[in-house]
Amino acid sequence: MSKKLHEVGQLIIACETYVVFQDQVLMHKRSMTKSKFPGFWIVPGGHVEEGEDVLLAAIREIEEETGVILQSQDVSLKVLAFHHHLDRGEVWVEYLFRAEVFTDQKIHSTDEGETKWVSMNELMSLENVFPPSKYYLKHVLDKNSGIMYNASEWKNSTLVKVLSENIEKNRS
Repeated sequence: MSKKLHEVGQLIIACETYVVFQDQVLMHKRSMTKSKFPGFWIVPGGHVEEGEDVLLAAIREIEEETGVILQSQDVSLKVLAFHHHLDRGEVWVEYLFRAEVFTDQKIHSTDEGETKWVSMNELMSLENVFPPSKYYLKHVLDKNSGIMYNASEWKNSTLVKVLSENIEKNRS
């Protein structure tokens, strides 16, 4: 008999946003002092706080980590994923968004890590990109693709197994 998600591991609700400007993606290198996923290049994001929905959390996290200001109409949901991190006893409920900005906004780094715009070409060869961020990259950056639903197992930040994956056709 299969288990309920809360029986598999601690549920962690998080969001990440792939912010696009021209041919670049906003990337954030996590500080080496972070307890979870230190030193990885990842798209900006974080935990959902009490009283906010995931879209507001995504917009807040982008501004806090990078200084980029987004409006809700600039952001669209691209992936809803359940990542069971076998080595951590955690199930991450991940909402992944795509946002496009049309003006060059000043970005900043914080004690959370380094932030920079990375060209699409450079991103494909960048060392130490967080494997889940890289896994979804092509789908999220395709603004014409629908929402992807994923359930997968990860161990030591490496994909072990995709349990299920479906892509909803774009309704536009």
